[in-house]
Amino acid sequence: MMGIQEWLSFYFKAPQTAPGLPPQHDIFKQLSKLENTLRYMMGEELITHLGLDYYEDLVKEYEELLQTHS
Repeated sequence: MMGIQEWLSFYFKAPQTAPGLPPQHDIFKQLSKLENTLRYMMGEELITHLGLDYYEDLVKEYEELLQTHS
């Protein structure tokens, strides 16, 4: 299953997925997947919910601090 049929499968109780991938039945997770797919297609930054973007600035500051004290 590919394309629009897979992307819009969040409207159904039995979402279609690629072979070997388990279906995601949570409507909110399906919506996040659809939105990220659309972001990917538009070349936008994906939302990962890992929180790493929050720590990027702190890591840069920490690395700069280490370099100044070395």
